[in-house]
Amino acid sequence: MLRLTSILMLMMFAFACGDDGVGHGGDVVGGPCVSPGDCAFRCETGGDFPQGTCIKPCNTDGDCPDGTNCINQDGGICLLSCGQPADCRGGYNCLGKENRGHGGDSLVCIAD
Repeated sequence: MLRLTSILMLMMFAFACGDDGVGHGGDVVGGPCVSPGDCAFRCETGGDFPQGTCIKPCNTDGDCPDGTNCINQDGGICLLSCGQPADCRGGYNCLGKENRGHGGDSLVCIAD
């Protein structure tokens, strides 16, 4: 029982520490934005990005933070990975988009 409690405490501590800037409120990838100052790298607005979204330029998935994929759009951009529409914030859907740097598609949060 003590071992299980220790493991749970370590997991809670790991999730509570730091902000990697990724997710529905992230300033690196996935958070809403209206101007470049809202994001660590770039704010994409209009079209595929209702209410704007923070993105990071990339050439391969290795250039992107965990939980994101490099897709072949706008010269290569990191977008939030997803498995279902509920993984994405309002106005976005979970769609397959062409990967940049290797073949195939990845499911990412983008407007349809």
